Order: sequence, then C-alpha cells, then structure tokens
Amino acid sequence: METQAHDFLKALLNAPSPSGYEEPAQAVVRDYVATFADEVKTDLHGNVIVGKNVDAPVRVLLAGHCDQIGLVVTHIDDKGFLYTKPIGGWDPQQLIGQRMTVWTKSGAVPAVIARKPIHLLDTDERKKVVKLEELWLDIGATDRDDAAGIVRIGDPVTLELGYQEMRN
Repeated sequence: METQAHDFLKALLNAPSPSGYEEPAQAVVRDYVATFADEVKTDLHGNVIVGKNVDAPVRVLLAGHCDQIGLVVTHIDDKGFLYTKPIGGWDPQQLIGQRMTVWTKSGAVPAVIARKPIHLLDTDERKKVVKLEELWLDIGATDRDDAAGIVRIGDPVTLELGYQEMRN
C-alpha cells in the first residue's frame, strides 16, 4: 500500500466515530481528499461529498459510511461505575475485560469493561449469557461525584482505538 493511502487508513482507524458522533472520521476524510478533490462539501446531515472533474459527462458515485459501533453513557452509580446503552449491535460476551475509551468534552478517558467476578457468580449465573446491563465501565473513579466530574451522561464510548499491522 502506498504511504499516503496507508497514512489515511491509519488516521481513519484511529478516529473515534460511533454512530451519531462521526465528526472525527469525517474530518480525516475531508483532510485526505482535499489534496486531490475539486470540491469538498458537507451537507446538513454531516455527509462528506467529494467531487473530482464534476463537469464530466459520466459520473461515478462511491458511497460508504464512517461510523462504528459504540456505547453511550446512561448512568453513573454511587461507586463511580458507568453504565451504558449500545450504539449498534454488540455481543456483550465479547466486551468483558475490553479496554475502552470514553470520549468527553475534555478528551479521552481510559476505561475497562467489568462485571461481577467469576468467583462470586453462582452456578446458574455462570451458565447464563451476560447481558449488557450487567456490565459496567470502570474509569478509576472513587465515587459518583468523582466520575461525574470527568464523564457526562451522553458521552460516547468506543473500544480502545489502535492500529496494528499484521504479517500479511
């Protein structure tokens, strides 16, 4: 892959963009296409529209979306743990122990998804598939007030972003 395209892909994959919060990924796209596009527009809905040789007799449309699945903070409990609702489709089983990022107005806040520890689950609980409502985010807050000073209800959450090259 050529360097410019590789750098674009890396920047795009590192831009948080859960549905409804796509602005960072849209900015990456706008910056990248500005180097070769004849026109770049953003419509009322946030769609990035790129034109190249716009007066040509034949036109081609390439369409895609730039959002990712995520979570949104809906509750902070007395212990400072955050509870969430999904943005998109999640398998809650896959979230346990995942490193996450809460995207606040002040910046990124690291978090981890937790649940009731395995050694405290009774036999029936161990057989059940975990529900998202049974999971929480730990941001290292001491209590509700501490967490509320950092995170707000409505803040989006993503898996910890990171780009990693594979062998092939």
